[in-house]
Amino acid sequence: KDVRFAYHDKEVLHGIDLRIVPGTVNALVGPSGSGKSTLLNMIGGRDVRSFEKTELRSRFGVVFQNDTIFEDTIYENVRMGRPLEREEIVQALRFAQAEEFTREKEQNEGAMLDIRGANLSGGQKQRVLIARALAARPEILILDDSSSALDYRTDALLRRQLKENFSDTTTILIAQRISSVMHADHILVLEDGEMIGYGTHQELLRDCAVYREISRSQTGDMGG
Repeated sequence: KDVRFAYHDKEVLHGIDLRIVPGTVNALVGPSGSGKSTLLNMIGGRDVRSFEKTELRSRFGVVFQNDTIFEDTIYENVRMGRPLEREEIVQALRFAQAEEFTREKEQNEGAMLDIRGANLSGGQKQRVLIARALAARPEILILDDSSSALDYRTDALLRRQLKENFSDTTTILIAQRISSVMHADHILVLEDGEMIGYGTHQELLRDCAVYREISRSQTGDMGG
């Protein structure tokens, strides 16, 4: 309620009111620099440094834009040192739409990845990172523009898996594509650190000019 945040005395979030209900899908949209990632880092009301590492890893699954792929197998990149069974990792790869190319790599060239995932496409790297976030079945899933390199079909399949298999997980996502957020329970539109729209896709098409223009430019959808 009335969330404000400043970097070096420059306020970048101005009076944000937001309630996130457990088990819902919540999206943040807006132009670059609007405050989406800053707000995302504040959700939960508790400094992440106050969590024990084991609790943090069990409660949260997070994919940021610049997350790291290590020089190791796909499976170890998903496991990340956690006590996960192989079947849990395979299942997470399946949910993330990464199972097929993982199997192909095993058969053709091995599943070893180069440092920073240099031998993966952008979409493959994102799917490995999403599988990493899903593997421990987190209480809260945070996806920061993590499907931007996925084709629309893969993105849609991923969203279906999240809906069918993670219905108890609270999901918070940042996305540039309207197609990635339009099925969210709640969508928050930010511009210059201010909340200029909040609601469902259809409500925002009706009531928020900025959201309507973003949607129109991407999909031609004017609402109505």
